[in-house]
Amino acid sequence: MADYTPNPWILDDIAANRKWMVEIMDGMPTECLTSCAKEIESLRAELAKRTDERDEARRELCRRNRQPCPQDDEVIQLALRIYAEERGWDCFKEEE
Repeated sequence: MADYTPNPWILDDIAANRKWMVEIMDGMPTECLTSCAKEIESLRAELAKRTDERDEARRELCRRNRQPCPQDDEVIQLALRIYAEERGWDCFKEEE
C-alpha cells in the first residue's frame, strides 16, 4: 500500500491554523471527531488503493511499449524503468 504524503503547503496551512483548529475541535463531540477520523482513514485507504491501481496500469503500459531488447530480465527491467522515468512516473518505486 502506498503512503499518502500531503503537499507541503497543506502542512504549512495546518501548522499556521493549529490553535484555531484545536479550539474548534475542543468543542466537538467525541462521536464527530471519531467519525471524521474514520472517514479520513477511509479516504487514505481509497487513495492508496487508487495509487496502487494507477501504478500497476502504468507498469503494464511500460511493459507493452518497451523497445525490443534481449530477454535478459535485468535489461528488460531497466528498459521499463527508463520508459516510466521519461514520462515522470514513479510506478516502480516499491521495487527499489
